[in-house]
Amino acid sequence: MPARFASAALLLSALLSAPAMAGERQWTVLFSGDGDDTHERWQVSGTRLRTLPVFDPARAEPPLSVHQAAAAALAHARLRYPGDDFVVSEVSLQRFAAGAAPQSEDAARGWVYLVSLDYNAKGWTQMVPVLLDGSIVLSDNEQL
Repeated sequence: MPARFASAALLLSALLSAPAMAGERQWTVLFSGDGDDTHERWQVSGTRLRTLPVFDPARAEPPLSVHQAAAAALAHARLRYPGDDFVVSEVSLQRFAAGAAPQSEDAARGWVYLVSLDYNAKGWTQMVPVLLDGSIVLSDNEQL
């Protein structure tokens, strides 16, 4: 992987891992666990959400392609776990922020690619959320 992509992925991940301002709304992009027992949560602050590109799938293609989302997820995973081999097994584009009305700013910006990466001989899978600006959402358990 070229050094410029590795450092860009590291910078974006570090920016997204900064603590949110107290009292600010947090949008949950992904969580692990079942029912009330949440083990890990991936969130985007309201401030961060407002910086994301607007997207309406009925009007245009997403500003980030499937290929670009997969490449960002792979770069992030390889940075965090350099000894593992990763294979993209699934990519989905989902809305995570629904405002009061279907055309609200939050809803139009609240889209994420969920990229599933299979790795290791044990058949483990890691899900990496990639926002439409190409940045990675870190979980509350991840630290760089």
